Amino acid sequence: MEEVREVRRLVEAHGRLGAIARHDDRRLVEIVAAYGSDEDVGIPNFLYSGWCMTALPHSRIPDGDAWRLENGNVVLLVEPGRRARLGQADEFVGVPYGPTARLIMIYLQSEALRTNSRNIELGRSMNDWFGRMDKKAGGNTYRLVRQQAERIATCRFSFHSERDGIRAIRNQSIVDEGLLFLDGEIRDQRQASLFREGVVLSESFFKALREHAVPLEERAIRHVSHSSMAIDTYCWLAYRLHVLKKPTPITWAALYAQFGRGYGQLGAFKRQFLGKILPAALAVYPEAADRGVEITDKGLILKPTRPPIAPRAVA
Repeated sequence: MEEVREVRRLVEAHGRLGAIARHDDRRLVEIVAAYGSDEDVGIPNFLYSGWCMTALPHSRIPDGDAWRLENGNVVLLVEPGRRARLGQADEFVGVPYGPTARLIMIYLQSEALRTNSRNIELGRSMNDWFGRMDKKAGGNTYRLVRQQAERIATCRFSFHSERDGIRAIRNQSIVDEGLLFLDGEIRDQRQASLFREGVVLSESFFKALREHAVPLEERAIRHVSHSSMAIDTYCWLAYRLHVLKKPTPITWAALYAQFGRGYGQLGAFKRQFLGKILPAALAVYPEAADRGVEITDKGLILKPTRPPIAPRAVA
């Protein structure tokens, strides 16, 4: 993408402040400069390949509503779980949403592969990881992370597909069990370390993750962590580009179906995607910006490109 390449040249030639003075999009300059100066090069994170092709809501939907997303011949259905408490009526927890939910998903899967264990701590390790994402623990961040973790732990995911007269359904719970503190029982020492809860990933999901993990670069996630759409686009490109055998066109209609929920019209989505989302994702995936993505009147052409970081064997 020429705009990203131009900003990179400006930063290299004039530094961050000089590039800001010479380019209209300060936000893009900040991402390019921060990514380029980040010394944590090549630290791997991971995401299940299925989640690189589908996405959660970008903003909150009614807690009792399910989330449905179509991508090609696959439909993702996310159904909210319920919170059951003694002596109280059950209530829907809601579907996870936004950047924080995506960061938790990446953390859970990266930590599972790093430790080769389904048992994931939601305490010091998660606190440290969110700190590396420039999301400091405490106050609103603590509450938001706890809320999104509960949504992930209780909801049910199912993938539906049809091909050649055959319908396939795969139900997937990410979490088998978990320990979460109640809002009213948070104490200062718990908040200081984010929280000491833990979850156990389901055996079937852990198996699928080990077999189909997509490597992501941690510093890339850090510098787009404010935008759920930029995270989704980066993860999608990280998966799609390195498995392609030849240039592959993606129509605007297909991009709108995958990423455009929440935009009333295709035109509004296209302006936002080209103006902010795609440039942000390509700013943290330089190889894709240089040779992996071509913009046309009909959509994008994706071209075979090396992954953001070299794949490594998962034990």
